[in-house]
Amino acid sequence: MRIDELHLAAFGPFTDNVLNFNQGRQGFHLVYGDNEAGKSSALRALRYLLYGIPARTQDDFIHPYAKMRIGATLRSADGTLLRLTRR
Repeated sequence: MRIDELHLAAFGPFTDNVLNFNQGRQGFHLVYGDNEAGKSSALRALRYLLYGIPARTQDDFIHPYAKMRIGATLRSADGTLLRLTRR
């Protein structure tokens, strides 16, 4: 299973942003940017997508906890797509 897209709909400093990881064949992607660009927030979003958003999160400063949304598009080895959203 691989992550094709990470949808940062309402999380931390992000509103309706998408990180596209579906290019390339090897499945290796490097996320880089300036300081305070949101790299650590995007990594937390991925973790929260998989394991749940904790009630006491530091990422609810723009979007209230009840409105936070993180989504993803996952692709299995046979090409089947799964789209999910954590709220």
